[in-house]
Amino acid sequence: MQAPDPTDSIPAATVIIGRDGPQGLEILAIERARGMGFAGGAIAFPGGKVDASDWPEDPVFEGFEGLDPDEATAMVTAARECFEESGILLSRGPAVGAETRARLRPLSDRHEIAFGRLLAEIGHTLDAVELRPFARWLPPFGFHTRFDTRFYLAALPPGEEMQADGHEAVHARWAPPAALLAEADAGRISLLFPTRCNIARLAQFDSLAAVLMDQTPPPFVQPEVDGDGWLSIPEGIGYPYRRERLENVRRA
Repeated sequence: MQAPDPTDSIPAATVIIGRDGPQGLEILAIERARGMGFAGGAIAFPGGKVDASDWPEDPVFEGFEGLDPDEATAMVTAARECFEESGILLSRGPAVGAETRARLRPLSDRHEIAFGRLLAEIGHTLDAVELRPFARWLPPFGFHTRFDTRFYLAALPPGEEMQADGHEAVHARWAPPAALLAEADAGRISLLFPTRCNIARLAQFDSLAAVLMDQTPPPFVQPEVDGDGWLSIPEGIGYPYRRERLENVRRA
């Protein structure tokens, strides 16, 4: 495996929201609208492209000092996209009513209000500690669109509830990772290769606390295609699911 090369890729960020349910660890799974240009109809996590306004320069951002600038910006992107697509605020502060959320979500989605200004308006702060780096994935050269995607892990904050936006995320639900893998195996849902790999990694844990205690360093992964037609990632970086036939890989 060669070192990942982000040349000509698009910076993006996504966040895996976890909670403990009746069967143990559950994660937030959203179904992307079928008309979306990328991963339409697939099950995914809240996320999207990094926007220039996501730079954490406002006082509402705590713990971002000293972070790598690209990492810091991606964290804000992940939190912003989480609110836009699932309605969940990863920030801390006073309770935010449904009317205020309904007003601010579309403004944020249309980039008519920066996320820092949005947080200031509702009296919230976003602490970098709430977004734990989980992985960074980059498709091989030659794939449809190369998003250099940073994955984060966050616990569902107390009092927050998910609600799909009905636009990018047409449906959202909580599900155990193993159940999502079983649905994918049965052909009932569609998963991109990185999503499936990350869900399989999460399926190794029986609780949110166990995931948060895991000391595996967040890997930077760029899969490779071998001469036998397999897309694969390296061993020893925390992933039990590592290979998929190239003809079965969903690329967009």
